[in-house]
Amino acid sequence: MRDTDLPPLDEYVDLSGLLGDVRQAFPTEDSVRWFVRRHRDALAAAGAVVIIAGRMRFHPGRFKQTAVVIGQRAAA
Repeated sequence: MRDTDLPPLDEYVDLSGLLGDVRQAFPTEDSVRWFVRRHRDALAAAGAVVIIAGRMRFHPGRFKQTAVVIGQRAAA
């Protein structure tokens, strides 16, 4: 992914902002944290996760799409 393909910073949210969008698949903060630990490289490569000023920020749409791709690969 090229840097110009990334969404603007204001579309990224903190973990609590992400939870409302992904609660069906990730019912708790801990489940999101576990998933990010396991798949951080893929999430970062997709622009789903960035670190700004030492804090992790999430792009909800890209996070959900990347989770589907990761899940598809796990099922194959």
